[in-house]
Amino acid sequence: MLMLLSYLLGLLIFPSVQGGIGFNSKDQSFCVLQDEPRQCGSFCLAALNPLFDHSRNIRKRLDEIEAGQTALKDSWMTTAQEQVDLKSGMKNQLQELITKKDFANSIKALQAKLDVGLNRMEELRTMKITADANDELKIQVNTLKDSIKDFQSQLKISEGQIKSKEDILKVKEEHLKNRDEHILTLTTQIQAIEKTKSELSTQLSECRKTDDNLPDICPNGSPNGIYQIKLPGLEPFKAPCATSPPGYTVIQRRIDGSENFERTWNDYKSGFGNVSREFFIGLEKLHRMTEARPHELYIKLGSVDGSTSYAQYDDFKIGSEEELYKLKNLGNYYGTAGDSLSASKNQKFSTFDRDNDNINDFNCAFRDGAWWNDYCSHSALNGEYFKDGKGSNGIIWFSWHKNWFVSLTFVEMMIRPKSL
Repeated sequence: MLMLLSYLLGLLIFPSVQGGIGFNSKDQSFCVLQDEPRQCGSFCLAALNPLFDHSRNIRKRLDEIEAGQTALKDSWMTTAQEQVDLKSGMKNQLQELITKKDFANSIKALQAKLDVGLNRMEELRTMKITADANDELKIQVNTLKDSIKDFQSQLKISEGQIKSKEDILKVKEEHLKNRDEHILTLTTQIQAIEKTKSELSTQLSECRKTDDNLPDICPNGSPNGIYQIKLPGLEPFKAPCATSPPGYTVIQRRIDGSENFERTWNDYKSGFGNVSREFFIGLEKLHRMTEARPHELYIKLGSVDGSTSYAQYDDFKIGSEEELYKLKNLGNYYGTAGDSLSASKNQKFSTFDRDNDNINDFNCAFRDGAWWNDYCSHSALNGEYFKDGKGSNGIIWFSWHKNWFVSLTFVEMMIRPKSL
């Protein structure tokens, strides 16, 4: 701008100077100064003063213009700067607005993304909850399936049990159908039993009356046979009665080895065997019979060769169980077999489970059988039975054969009251 103004000013000044110095357009005269410093003089000064004034004015105007231009320039510069600043500010503001708008848009976009993300998170959370719920439901479904299987198995078992119970119930129903008839039959049977009971009661009363009338010894003069005998304090029992010699009650018999005589104390106390064949009447009965009255003892003996013999004692008595059924008395001996029993007088009875003999640390009943043993005895009529009559520790009556290896094959012990 300043260069443009200087150029315009030059154009204005140059024609004026050219007109004053070089020529005059009217007279077309031209002044040539030979000595410029000297010739110019006042003329030049007079000619130039207006020019100088004009120049000064121009300069002044130029200065003013320049000042104005400077001020204008400064103002313009200020304005330009302000415009620049304004533009910059506006740009900044615009940028700021753009930035704010972009930021707002970004916020909106972020907010939208956040909303989408939140929605997605909510969807995922819902899906997770749903998945967890589905897993839980699957577990519950599997558990329910297992429970259903168990219930089905239990149901099958229950159905089987119910079927069995139904079958049982049917059977019971069938039984119940016959119950009335069965009850009627039972009632009839009970009535019959009551009637039988009444009859038996009557018979029992008669039997008791008969028992009271039973003899306590074998009847004298009666034929051989089995008779009922009743002793005080004991139930009636059967015993063989003999007529040869007459009036004797058989208390022991050995004939064929059919009965085992290796028995306990209680067996010998109560008695055992078959009264029609081999038997022992019992120590308690012997005690009751011989305690009530004096008895004679008669013993028949027989060997395998058919020979026979006997031994008789006229006062036979047995003690009580408290006395261990001691052989308390024998009386006098009579007979053909010899006396092999007197050595046992006052000896207690021994069995294999009750050692009452006079030998320490040895029980004769183990070897010779149950008997009234002293230091073992010369007689042992309850020993082992040998059918061929040969064997040690058998049925011994030593005073007859005088041989410990000869075993008798027949024995009968009999008693009868001494008054007969």
